Amino acid sequence: MKMEENQVYDKVKEILVDYLRVNENEINPETNLVDELCADSIALVELGFRFSETFSIPMIEGDSELFIMENLVAHIIKLMNKEIDSII
Repeated sequence: MKMEENQVYDKVKEILVDYLRVNENEINPETNLVDELCADSIALVELGFRFSETFSIPMIEGDSELFIMENLVAHIIKLMNKEIDSII
């Protein structure tokens, strides 16, 4: 099943709120996970595992561009589409 962008965004946001214990109002498309939500390297690895498991994608590399919420969501969608293409 293919998820829409807003569904991916909402799920990523839910994971961040749960793991980082932040208020969902603190997260918007421009939010930087490291600078604004104080995600450290251990949190980023754990979040990478959670995203991998939730979206059935390979582990996400620690590229600083992906610390921005909208870039992270776009990257997850790209990886999900690659996984779907490899199945077909």
